[in-house]
Amino acid sequence: MEWSEEDVISVYTRQDAIKDGIIFNTGRIANRDVDLTVDLIEKLDKREIAKAIVMALEAVRTFRQPDMKEININGKKVWVDDNGSVITLMLPEDY
Repeated sequence: MEWSEEDVISVYTRQDAIKDGIIFNTGRIANRDVDLTVDLIEKLDKREIAKAIVMALEAVRTFRQPDMKEININGKKVWVDDNGSVITLMLPEDY
């Protein structure tokens, strides 16, 4: 089944999520916007967050197209979503 614009009831954008406090934009790193979910920020310490960002940037270098990968930070699963313009780091339960 193909969808058309008439089938869409509403759209929740990245800007909506930032405004609502669901995600936080850390800024641009290596020419890419990097977002973190607030849940991830609350559950990882600052060293783990820094390590996750570095590992995420390394992971997306190997993406051939927009994709999602999982990295491990001190036994904690972190998902890295690359949609082609923004890299978002989140916990699996944030998806």
